[in-house]
Formats: sequence, structure tokens, C-alpha cells
Amino acid sequence: MLKRKKIIIGILLVFSIFLVTHLVQAQDFGLQEVDETINLSADDPRTIVGRIINFVLSFLGIISLGLIIYAGFLWMTSGGEEEKVRRAQSILKNAIIGLVIILSAWGITTFIISRLWGATQGGEVTVSPIGNNLSNNYGLGAIGSCSVESVYPENGQKDVARNTAIIMTFKEAVGLASACVNESGTSCACNNADCSYINPNTIRIFTENLGDACGDTCPEVNTNVSDVTVSISSDQKTLVLTPLAYLGSADKKTDYAVKVTADLKKSNGTSMFASCSTNYLNWGFEVSTKLDLTPPQVVSRGLFPQPDNEADVFAVASAAQAANGEIFVKDCPSTFKAAEVISVSQDAQVSLNYHGNLTDFKVSVPADAPGRAQLFNAADNSSLGVADFDENMVVSFENYFSLKVESTDPGNLWEIKINPERRADSLKVGNQVYIFSDTGENNNIVVNEGNCDTRQQAANIQAKLSGHPDINVSILDNRVILQAKVANSMGNEIELATTNSQALELIPFTGGTDLESSYQVKDKRDTAMNTVIKITFNEPMNPINISGPAAVVSPFIKVVNARTDALSEGSACSLDNQCKSYNCEGSVCVGDYLNGTFMVSNNYRTVEFISDNECGINGCGEKVYCLPPSSQLAVELKAADLKNCISNQDCLGFTPFQTCALGALGYRTCQDNSQRNYPAADTINLNGATDVALNSLDGNRDTVVDGPLLFFNENTGDVNNRDSYRFSFFVNDQKNLQSPAITNIVPLGGQTGIVTLTTPVEISFNTLMMSSTLRSGGSILSSGTESVAHKLINLKSSQESPLGYWLTNKDLDTGALDGVVDVTIAEIQHSPFLEALSYNAQVGSGVKDIYQNCFKPSAGPGCEANWENPSCCFGVATGTLNENGDCN
Repeated sequence: MLKRKKIIIGILLVFSIFLVTHLVQAQDFGLQEVDETINLSADDPRTIVGRIINFVLSFLGIISLGLIIYAGFLWMTSGGEEEKVRRAQSILKNAIIGLVIILSAWGITTFIISRLWGATQGGEVTVSPIGNNLSNNYGLGAIGSCSVESVYPENGQKDVARNTAIIMTFKEAVGLASACVNESGTSCACNNADCSYINPNTIRIFTENLGDACGDTCPEVNTNVSDVTVSISSDQKTLVLTPLAYLGSADKKTDYAVKVTADLKKSNGTSMFASCSTNYLNWGFEVSTKLDLTPPQVVSRGLFPQPDNEADVFAVASAAQAANGEIFVKDCPSTFKAAEVISVSQDAQVSLNYHGNLTDFKVSVPADAPGRAQLFNAADNSSLGVADFDENMVVSFENYFSLKVESTDPGNLWEIKINPERRADSLKVGNQVYIFSDTGENNNIVVNEGNCDTRQQAANIQAKLSGHPDINVSILDNRVILQAKVANSMGNEIELATTNSQALELIPFTGGTDLESSYQVKDKRDTAMNTVIKITFNEPMNPINISGPAAVVSPFIKVVNARTDALSEGSACSLDNQCKSYNCEGSVCVGDYLNGTFMVSNNYRTVEFISDNECGINGCGEKVYCLPPSSQLAVELKAADLKNCISNQDCLGFTPFQTCALGALGYRTCQDNSQRNYPAADTINLNGATDVALNSLDGNRDTVVDGPLLFFNENTGDVNNRDSYRFSFFVNDQKNLQSPAITNIVPLGGQTGIVTLTTPVEISFNTLMMSSTLRSGGSILSSGTESVAHKLINLKSSQESPLGYWLTNKDLDTGALDGVVDVTIAEIQHSPFLEALSYNAQVGSGVKDIYQNCFKPSAGPGCEANWENPSCCFGVATGTLNENGDCN
């Protein structure tokens, strides 16, 4: 009997093991709750391999357990026979040894697979970011979601040239003293001169096979790449690191990593990575065996505006007029005032919860129900309700008040007089509703009720409305003058309403009319004056000489008046359009270029120019800047002077450019047998545009570098002019005010089973976009009396796991293929996704088109948004966002 019980217990134990395993496999780990955006496929090859291994080991484990049970059965049924006992012992021993081996194998394979998946619970790991690009490098989390905008080479990039520079762009200014040392190794503020070497403790470049040779400090002699110069951009946000010796080897490819420690400071002295998921930046790339000796070129289709040789003919029959409205402040509007008790006829306590207009109430206790009370409107004795007293002699009438009394005797009567609640007045302008209040938070307009001054009240209204996206606001005495920002008939539809027409007399928006004109295109269509000029190159460029204020970079790149008779700085003038700078002050031309700012973006492939001439506000309340109206402008980009030589000895390392010869530039350069120049620029006196390998610009696209001899003109195409670059175009006197919209997103929200771990997220727009706004993070701008956050493009994980991401974009010619690009696709590049997680992609109102019109988040495919629900979350219009302004 005892043996039989043992057998049964053993069998139940085995079944219980498989039951527990089944239950664990069936658990729901909460993934469905976040399965609303980008959902990753579970059928990754690593997952399949893991399943196969687990199945095989589980099967072997079952056999071992079966043998153990069988041995136990033999032993218990041996009846004392020594042969059966020895046989049972042998089977048991071998089965246990086999089970130990199987469990060890399972532990080893589980460890290996978990390393491939990467730990998702935080903590620092030092797994290589190269290889199959599937390992988790937590230092990448600083890119995109934190303080780093972009890096070059990109993480995981293959076949990087040995003579490349390394670039880092941060979202905040760098504390220069934390990044640089001088020749003696002493920390100093980077200055692009005598303090221009990397601080090896802060910035570490090393091969992956040797690893980081530095710990808390760096040994004087170590294997890291430390002979590296630093160039800093004018805004102190971009560092260009140039190794003095070529990276890698001519024999084999080499994996490199770059680590920037917490010692890198912001300009305010705090760590650059203080708010990041990790306190450092780390990324890696593969260096090839070759040098980059190919000079960079401007992509002809990458220009906007396109080169244009003749001004369009434009005639206005009737100019567009902006609609106007007015608020005449005759008295101060009312603010909210809670209801209050004036009197109670007997000793009682009244707690109000009443929002109606009645002023007099009666409460009585019926003769036949001493525990009950009746509520009446004292004005007409109509019944308002019945309620029972509780044990504390309190009776509560829902939506009116509660009454605490001393006695509930039949026949008792209480008469209650109150001042009813006064609701706050409101004002609606367009899709914005403003509430009059004692304080000015949110959309409240301040009212000084104790001393009503209608002029001051008008000023308070004007201050709050100044942040409105659709109207401009001014004030005249106690009148608030309103004008639609966009001149057209649509301004007549802007709603103007109030709940207190006695205090605020409103004149609705009227008078808006559309432009009536005739237009004849000559050559290419003239561009709108709110255009941002865009130039795209065929490879990443060194940003130092082509980004920053025009006053800083004008020796290298500038926008000028293209008229052949335009006057230089200091010449006498009477009109702006007579000067190269379009700036005639005091009858004298000031400057030789248009003022504004050049910005590099798109992983250093695109440079854009925005004027500093303010000319309006876009639909999101941001300032818009315009080029000179009815103008002809040119962009001039200078090629850099070339590396010079004295003798052939100086050219020995530049195969096949091994002859030192006098060239057209007037100095000697290293040349090949065809008299082609070695393409590298003179880095000691860098005075023009270069790529990241410091090859000078090939302006005429003949693949030969000639330096800054003449300007190749894209408009005329004379290839004998080389190697600087120029193109010109015409600007009309109109603005393009059409907001951009998203036409497609890949993958779509909620899509499952198709996303690989490294595929970029693509966002397609219906127009050409301003590349420098297709970046991560956001910006804070002043709007009236408030600061408004405008989000850009962001990518977030549904769980707290470091995710690095950065933006690139491409412009395409769609529709009628006319050689002119007309739409943009933004691409969110990212570190490898983690399996079984969801990811949210966000596009905010900080994103703009090439005319500075902001993207409105309510504009998207399949999302019917309105002023009450202005945001699109997962394809559904909503007015509810979280505290950070993001979709819930």
C-alpha cells in the first residue's frame, strides 16, 4: 500500500511540474495594454532558435525524469532482490547525471540568448554596439531623447573612410573648458586655435578590440586615439573631432567606439548627461581600409528654390484684405462668485451645493414623518424634494444644500435666503475660449472688479489675446482692435462671441477679401518671400564653416543681391535693392550679404538659410522671417584652398598624388599624373566648404578639385568656372501660408508583425519641409504673456529602456516629374528596438515646411480633428494629453 502511494505521489509530482510550466508559459505580461502603436514581431530568428533549443532540452529532460521515476519504481518493487536494486541504482545514477548535464546546457543557452536579447531592466552594460547591431548599448540613450542631437559617423555605420572626422551636435551649448586641452595637456576653453585638442578624460576614441584604456583617469601612454583636434561651432553646440592620423588600417576593417563621459559639461557647468538615462554617450562604427578622396558636390535637385533665370510676371487686380473685428469694453465682465447664505430663520447650519438662480427656500418637517424633511421654493411653495435626516440630524437635498438642525420635531420650519452663484463671463475668439477671472492663469483674463477701469480692462484683454494663433491685436483707449493674421476671405469666419454683451460690445470680423491677380511663370516659378533657402549635398559636410550667423560664416557662404549692378558695402545708395546686402542705411550700403542664419541638419547633408527680417507670425504663434520681396538673390558657397606642398617629399603619403607642382591657384599642390589635385583642404587655414574627410568642394561636379578659382554658376552651367558654387533665383512679394500635412506613416499606428528591429520610421509630408525642424526634442517660445512648448519629432518606448534615435530626411520629386523636389519624407533612425515592446512616434507643431508654416498635429491621415479635439493620437482626434503634452 505504501509503495503504491509513493508511485502515485511520484506521478502527480511529474504532472505538477509540467502544469506549472504550462501556467508560466500562459502568463500575460501586460503587453496588450501598450499594443497601440508600433508593435514588434515576435518571430525574430533569435526567438525561433531559443524555442527550438528549449523544446529539445525539455524533451530530453522529460526522458531523464521518466528514467528516474522508472528507477524508483524498480527499487520500490524489488522485494529485496539485490539484482533489481543494483539495476535500479544504476538507472537512477545515470538519469541524475543526464539531468544535471541537461540543466547545465539549458543554463548556458539561456545565458547566451539573454545576452543577444539584451537586458531590459536597466543597468550599465559594455556590450559592443557593432557586430550584428542587435546588442544594447545604453550610452545611445543620450541621442534624441536626451541632450545629443546627432553624431557622425552614425551608430553602426559601415565602411567609414579612414580620414573621416567625428562630429557631435548637442541640444545645449557645451562648456568649452570641459572638452579641450592645449598642447601641454592642460584643460582650457576650446578656441579653434591654441586650445584645440580633445580632453582625453572626457572624449574617448578607441578600437573595440583594445577597449577604453582610460578609467577615472587616463594613463599618459595609452591605446586610445588622443591626437585629435577639436573645432567648435559658433553656437558652441557642435564639436568636430579631427584625428591627426588616419583611423584603422589599410589591411583590415576596424571597429571603433566613441565614449563621452559625464565630465563633459554644459555652459552652465552641469553635466551634459545629467538628465539622461545614462551619464555618458557611447556609440560605434566600422572604419574601412580606404581613404575618402572624393570631393563633395551640391545635389542639383537638392536646391530650393530652384535656379531661376527670369522673373515671373505678376499683376494684382485686387489685393487681399485682412478681416477686422473689435471689442468695445463698456464695463468690466463678471467673474465667478460662489453662492452664499444670507440668513436662516432658526438655529441651523447650511452647507451649499447649489448652482441655480433661486434665492429663497423653505424646509419643513411633516407632522406624520418626524424623521423626514421637505424642501420648497419659497417664492411659489413648489416642492423641490424630500430627504431623510441622518443620525446627526442632518438632511441633504442633492444639488441644493445640506441642513444641520437642533430638533426634528414635526411642524418645524426653516426659511433660508441665499445669494445664488454668479458664473464667470467668457469671450470666444476663433477656436479659443477665455474666462474672466481674478487671476490670469491659462486662458483667464484678469478683471479688477473693485475698481473697474474700462481702459485697463481692454489692456488685459489685449495682453491675453496677443498669443492667439489667428489674429493680431492692438488697443485704442477702451477698444480692442482685432485683425486676421492671414489676409483672405476666411478671416470673416473667425467667431467672436461673449456671454456678457452689456459689458463687451462686439463687432464681428468682416472685410476680408481674397487676392485677385494674374500670374505668368517665366522659367521657374518665383518663390514666396517667406521661403527658407535649402542646399543639399551628396555626402555629410563639415558644419563649422557653413553654419551659424551670416556675420560669422559670410567668408565661406552667403546670400547676396544677384543684380549685376548691386553695390558693395560703403557705396552710396538710396534704396535697399541697390545694395548687395539689401540694406541701405543713412544712404550707405551696410554689409555685402543678407543677414540671417545658416543651419546644418539631415545628418550634416543639408544647409538652410533663414533671414532675420521678421514679417509675420505663423499659425502656431511663431515668428516668420522673409527674404526681400520682389528681389533676385544668389547663394555663394566658397571652395576651400587646398593642402600645399614644397617638394615631392611632402606628397609621398598621398598616392597617386605624388608630384608637387604649381597649379592655377598660384601655389604648389600634390598632383597625380593627370595634373589632378589632391582633394584635401588646407586644414591649418581652412577657408571654405569641405566634407567630413576635409575634401574641398567640387563646385562644377567634374570630380576634380580645383579650389576657389571661380564660381561655377548652376544657372548657366559653365563647367570651366570652378570650384566654388553659385546659384540664383527670384523672390515674389507674396507669402505661402498653407500648413503642411502628413500623408503617410510607416509603420502605421497599431501595426503588428512587420517591423524589424532597425528599420527607420518614415513620415511622409505633402510638401517640402524645413529640414532643420525635422529633429528631436522641442522648443519653448513666448506667445503673448505665456511660454508655449512646441514639440518636434520624437520616439518613445512603452517602457523605461534607453533608446537612441536621430532624424534624417529625403526630398522627392512626385506627381509630374519635372526635376523639382516637392515633398519630404522624414526618417527616424534608431538604435535596435527591443522585442515585445511598443513604440510611440510623435510629430509636433515645432515642425515646419519650407515656408515656415507649422505642422498642426490635428492634420493627419484619417483624423477628423477640431478646435475641441485638436490633437491626433493613434489616428483618433482628442483634446486630452498628458502633463508633458504627449498622447496618453
